[in-house]
Amino acid sequence: MNISLNIQKTLELKRTKLIKHILAKQDRLGRWGYDIQKAKKKPQYKHYLPKYKSTLWTLITLADLKCDPKDKRAKKALKIILKDMYKKEYGLFGWSENAYGAHEPSPCLHGNILYIHFYFGGKMTKKIENVIKFFEKYQRFDDGDFKTPEKFPYAGRTDRCFGKHTCYWGVTKLLKGLSFIPLSERTKDSHRLMRKSIGFIFDHEVCYSSKKKSRFLHSLISRLTFPNMYQSDFLEILWLLTREGKKDKSMNKAIRLLKSKQLKNGTWKLERPISNLLVTIGKKQRPNEFVTERTEEVLDFWDKTAGSY
Repeated sequence: MNISLNIQKTLELKRTKLIKHILAKQDRLGRWGYDIQKAKKKPQYKHYLPKYKSTLWTLITLADLKCDPKDKRAKKALKIILKDMYKKEYGLFGWSENAYGAHEPSPCLHGNILYIHFYFGGKMTKKIENVIKFFEKYQRFDDGDFKTPEKFPYAGRTDRCFGKHTCYWGVTKLLKGLSFIPLSERTKDSHRLMRKSIGFIFDHEVCYSSKKKSRFLHSLISRLTFPNMYQSDFLEILWLLTREGKKDKSMNKAIRLLKSKQLKNGTWKLERPISNLLVTIGKKQRPNEFVTERTEEVLDFWDKTAGSY
């Protein structure tokens, strides 16, 4: 399968226009959506809030749009994120000064930080390596039978990131971050964490309950989305698996679902737009160039590797 020349041309024009528009909204210090008064009251407003207009989410949007990885403006913003959100006492990242007083280390946040760090040309620094080591050691892959320890990092929590059941979004975001580490820079810990993440995804046939095979893990996961923030859709998960050259029979059902959503004109529509972005990526339930591009990347790989389980 290949995107038609007309769709490809429209896609590239739209991509260029959106990226240009986003970069034009960056302030002189390299941030987006920054409100100094709100930031004084709540540290989350430095780079994490408002969703999805602040610096962190905007960098994710730029990466998903395939912004030039060498763009100096994006690199400047990334440098701010890595500096201001890093919590030295934990060797991890967080959105507030007491990030781990009220909330456990978030795998989806760290996965997204790994993603934008490596997408925009970041290297395997000691800080980043320690983040990967932490999640290789502590990230859980449980299916509802976990008894939460009282000690750090779980702190007895029975909800959110380290509750009774492993947060699927955390696993998929960690995979996204790991997938963008250049092969030459992948450590033993990154390989181990990736294998665990992919194995957990295979156990859930990409987007289904492991206990009730016909039920989606979450209603949002089945709806085609772009860009992907912290709640992955099944297309993003398939895209990440194919980036890693993975083809497994556990992916069959999700592939059939993806093919079933193709429109008569050969495109796929945006089923769940992300609200509150700096730009409008597309309209709900309308054909979308970016969803179509990602879908065809997945299906091209799938067709080229026919029969290669």
